[in-house]
Amino acid sequence: MNTAVKNSSIRVRGRATLYIALVMVFLVLTNSYVFTVWSKCTCAPATLGTPETHMTSQEVTTAVLVEVTPPWDTIDDGVKECILNALKYAEDHNYALILSIDSYGGLLEAAFSIGDAFARAKVPVIAYVSGGKALSAATMIILPANIIALSPNSIIGAMQPIMYNPTTGTITFINESKIINPVVAKAVSYAKLRGRNVTAARLFVVKSLVLTADQAVKNHVANLIASNLNDLLKKVNGMHVNTSTGTYVLKITNIERYSCSLRARVISVLENPMVSSVLMTIGILGTIFAILSGKLPILPLALLFLLLGLIGSGFNPNIISILFLIIGAIMLAVELFVTPGFGVIGITGIILIAVGIALAPANIPSGFSPPATYARDLQIAAAVIGGGLGALTGFILYKVIQAKRSKPQKFDPVGKIGKAVDSIEPGGKGFVIVDGEYWLATSDIRVDKGSEVIVTGIEGHVLRVRPHGTDGGG
Repeated sequence: MNTAVKNSSIRVRGRATLYIALVMVFLVLTNSYVFTVWSKCTCAPATLGTPETHMTSQEVTTAVLVEVTPPWDTIDDGVKECILNALKYAEDHNYALILSIDSYGGLLEAAFSIGDAFARAKVPVIAYVSGGKALSAATMIILPANIIALSPNSIIGAMQPIMYNPTTGTITFINESKIINPVVAKAVSYAKLRGRNVTAARLFVVKSLVLTADQAVKNHVANLIASNLNDLLKKVNGMHVNTSTGTYVLKITNIERYSCSLRARVISVLENPMVSSVLMTIGILGTIFAILSGKLPILPLALLFLLLGLIGSGFNPNIISILFLIIGAIMLAVELFVTPGFGVIGITGIILIAVGIALAPANIPSGFSPPATYARDLQIAAAVIGGGLGALTGFILYKVIQAKRSKPQKFDPVGKIGKAVDSIEPGGKGFVIVDGEYWLATSDIRVDKGSEVIVTGIEGHVLRVRPHGTDGGG
């Protein structure tokens, strides 16, 4: 009996020890951490990205650097266009792409477009939080990058969507599942694609989780910490990165800085909520004033502000660009061929054409196949033409102002020599040309057609002339 009890006690202690050992092994393997962010990490430090083990490796020695930093740090349609153009340039030349970012976030739709492009990228994409933060939409766009590097003391996360009212300046946090769930699904899909911590990606949205650089690396959200760009290159060189087109070995020794286009910057300015509100207000009030006061020539100028304000409200800038070019061309034609002189209509037309050129898309749609330099040459030609028209307008305005400031001078044709267009009989009338102008003239002496005459006087609008060379003709 005592032996049975003793054996039973040994079995109980053995089971308890086994359970404790299993729990300890479980804790070690799962690597739980203090922020209750847990996920099984599938990333490996030697090979980053989507597994493509059957593709040959190729070296990449050049990287395109595109920056999303102040003052251009809001993730909007302008920044989206700039990043996508930079990625296309990198893919066309088989370069890696380095995104240097320091941003509080921006528009959700723009972030989705950038993130999807990074997820499908044919070349290695390296996201480097070079400043102090990559929050909200900025975190969304770096999640699908092949490599995420953070500067010391930087933070990422806080991806809960908000709604901003530019009129009152108030911010409303969105908790509706119809909006939250798609954002969570997108963030989680990006994290799964690159083998990152999916729980952290989810908590970025639903709990506005924020991680420091050390925490992000420890919890398998980011890959490494780099103090500057040179340090980043030292740490990523030698890494293998898998993309949809193959495996790349990073040996980056050359950096090409990518400059965003004028169009992208203009779109970013116009999508600023404050700028958009001001432009819309000016456009609406200007339209009302032009209609009520009957000063219709200023209506196109009011329309300019109104359409620019619509871009900030999400209106397609390509359509706005076409409208500006068409309306501007019509106004120039009206000014040149219908109305006398050169005034508000012509100036507004030139402004509309200039803004339309600035908003014209730099890339040709994929359905066309012109030379690679076509879009660039087109923009240069348009800029030259627009600059020429602007210079012509400036010259005309200068001459108009100069003429208005000059003192009026009385035209005195007496003593000037002209030419007879008609034969003029004594006491009769005919036309003569004096200083390039046609005048009705009379003479006491016969004047032959085509002969030179000299003006001896003026009576109303009729010149008195005589043949040049006669007595008193001097």
